Amino acid sequence: MKNYMFLLILLSIALGIFCGVMFPLEMKALAWIGQVFINMLKLIVLPLIFCALVSAIASIGGTKKLGSIGVLTLGYVLLSVSIAVTIGLTLLNLFKPGVGVSAQLILSNATPSDLKPLEFSSFLMSLFPNNIVKAAVQYEIMPIVLFSIVFALASISVGQLARPVIEFFTSLREVLVKMIIWLMYLTPLGLFSLLGAAVAEASLQHLLFQSLRGLLAFIFIFLCGLFLQILWQLLLVSFILRKSPREFFRSSTNALLTAFATSSSMATLPVTMLVAKKQGVNDDVARFVLPLATTINLAGTAMYEAVSALFFCQVLGLDLSIPAQIGVFFAAIVAGMGATGIPEGGLITMVMVLRIVNVPISAIALLLPFDRILDRFRTLTNVWGDIVCASFVDHFQGRLTQHKH
Repeated sequence: MKNYMFLLILLSIALGIFCGVMFPLEMKALAWIGQVFINMLKLIVLPLIFCALVSAIASIGGTKKLGSIGVLTLGYVLLSVSIAVTIGLTLLNLFKPGVGVSAQLILSNATPSDLKPLEFSSFLMSLFPNNIVKAAVQYEIMPIVLFSIVFALASISVGQLARPVIEFFTSLREVLVKMIIWLMYLTPLGLFSLLGAAVAEASLQHLLFQSLRGLLAFIFIFLCGLFLQILWQLLLVSFILRKSPREFFRSSTNALLTAFATSSSMATLPVTMLVAKKQGVNDDVARFVLPLATTINLAGTAMYEAVSALFFCQVLGLDLSIPAQIGVFFAAIVAGMGATGIPEGGLITMVMVLRIVNVPISAIALLLPFDRILDRFRTLTNVWGDIVCASFVDHFQGRLTQHKH
């Protein structure tokens, strides 16, 4: 079915572009189909993010049992994801690929309620609403995220009594993931409508080729960002871990190829475990670090969230202040961590980041044609980061053990 779906998506992209150019007025009339698809996506995202974050953070509860291994893992993950998001935001601020792209590519599928001016003080106030249910109804995602984090931490601190609660939200997350899988079967139809309407709008304004140039530039810059993320970790392997970068990379090839082929860090985990064993990582360290890193060490995904939000802001002519970009920075990190195991995870959780900067969620349509291939590169980067993380933790855990003796 996956092969058929991929072919259907390719066909919907080709038809959407063709019909958008040849029948622009008709495609604009069909824009409501894409809007229904976006609404269905938004319907599932909020409960999914809550359940995904609660289950992901609850899984970290075991770090207390392993002390320094857990601290080293979390420290490395935070460093890695922060560097990834910083690289992405820096590249987008330097090259500004969104400048010159037609804003109608986004606005053609937007609803009036999507369009609000960005005020940082209002954003800060919105993080702490007096009614969490009202915040959910108004689709304010960041308060839900903060509530999810505190809820998960409280569940961990309660201990065994809270296990049924954590298991409930973990199970609910799986149910919502199944709904997302079903929704993804409608992707070709939604993509055809969204892309067709956006191309039609750009074609009517004679801005199509200029917009395509900007979009391809964005993709190239993002891939460069992923390369830089892999590069600094390779330098860490060479200078900090004192291992041959060539041999380390070569021994990781099986896991990286599996990650690229499956687009799933979870599916690649068994291969990643074998790679870690081949590289001499302690079994106890690998068994703990790799499942945890696979859950929360999604640097490539976090970078994607951040650069996409900034790119859309550039397209719309929104000049994000430094504080606003710091908000994007933290939202991208949290969104990346919440994307684990979700089909098209980066695309789903991007909704949260877009809400931070008040970019219409319909902007996702711009990246839908390219997301499948970009997802493979993101997953490859994530799995590479997991392998380096395991070696990093094993190296310093060994030094700590020697120091104690």
